[in-house]
Order: sequence, then structure tokens, then C-alpha cells
Amino acid sequence: MKKLLITLLMVLSLGANAWAGGQNAKLRSLVSTYKGTEGFEVVDLGGVGLGLLKAAARSAAESQEDREALKLFSGIKRLTVVDFSDAEPEARDKFLRKANKILKGGEMLMEAKDDGETVRIYGTSSGEGDLLEDIAILAEDALIFVRGTIRMDQVETLMKQAD
Repeated sequence: MKKLLITLLMVLSLGANAWAGGQNAKLRSLVSTYKGTEGFEVVDLGGVGLGLLKAAARSAAESQEDREALKLFSGIKRLTVVDFSDAEPEARDKFLRKANKILKGGEMLMEAKDDGETVRIYGTSSGEGDLLEDIAILAEDALIFVRGTIRMDQVETLMKQAD
């Protein structure tokens, strides 16, 4: 939970102005192209599935901090997770090249290195910078694509509680 809060604080402090709708569509198309490819596991949750996941997380929340953190996800409309850790090296490299090319057109919000693995986070800031939309997290063997919005005032509230 604290890693999530730290990540979101970093995103807030960087003042995101990331990628346009064209990149969003290209990323969705890339995921569709690789869905069903051997070694690529794709989980795509929208409406009902995401609602059930949120409900399960709410019922498992033990502390007030956990319940506040869950409010961050109220604006999320769709979640896509692509795990390609079991893919053939050629297919994995091709997917990563294409994903990086798509995401390179926008602004990276954050890059983190953990145990030799690099994770990059992309997103779009809207309005007066009070909303973060369409977040893509790309690691060496996974892509997480969150469509929807996260309110930055909720992130600030959580960060104050975490201190």
C-alpha cells in the first residue's frame, strides 16, 4: 500500500502532461494484437468485473487508510493487465519495442528501478491538473493500463495521512 502511495505522490509532484488519445488507442490495439499469443496473459476488466474487484477490495480494507486509498480508484473505468513473462524472448522483445514506441510519444511521469528491473509510468493530466487519466505502467514483463481518472486531491489527502 505504501509503495502505491509513494508512486502516486511522485506522479503528483512531476505535474503530468502525458499522452494523447491516439496513443491510448494504439496501446489498446497493441494489446488486442497480442491477446491470445502464446506466453501473453491478458486480463481486461471493465464495468462488472472491475466493480466486483472494487467491492472485494472494500470488504478486505482493514484500516481507515486502506478505505481512503480505495477512494482513489472510484474513477477507474477499465483495467487491463498483460503478463508476458512466459512469452518467447523474440515475442516479448517485439511487444516491448512496440509499447515503448507508442509510449515514447508522450511524457513519462516516473521511472523507477527495483532489483535491476525498470518500471516506467505514463499518464495524462487534465483540467487544472486536478485529474490524472489513463495511466500505463510498463515493466520488463508486464503492462498495466488503467483507463479512467484519479483525483489528485485524494492523493494529497492520502499522502498527509501516510506521514
